[in-house]
Amino acid sequence: MAKSTPRGGRGQPARAAAKSKKASAAEVEMTGGDAPGIGIETGIAILTCIVLLGALALIDKIQGMNGDGIFF
Repeated sequence: MAKSTPRGGRGQPARAAAKSKKASAAEVEMTGGDAPGIGIETGIAILTCIVLLGALALIDKIQGMNGDGIFF
């Protein structure tokens, strides 16, 4: 392989290494609490409401077959 000449050359002092622009692990942990979307607690609450309303509708449908249903 051919050797390349160093940049800057002719007696100039070497440059310091460039700093990384990526966030360090400590900074990522501190800002990790602001995730987009709904949280797990909100998702569980919404799903629970949907399941309970579906169960109420199905029970009322069964009661409606006997003539005792509220909606059906």
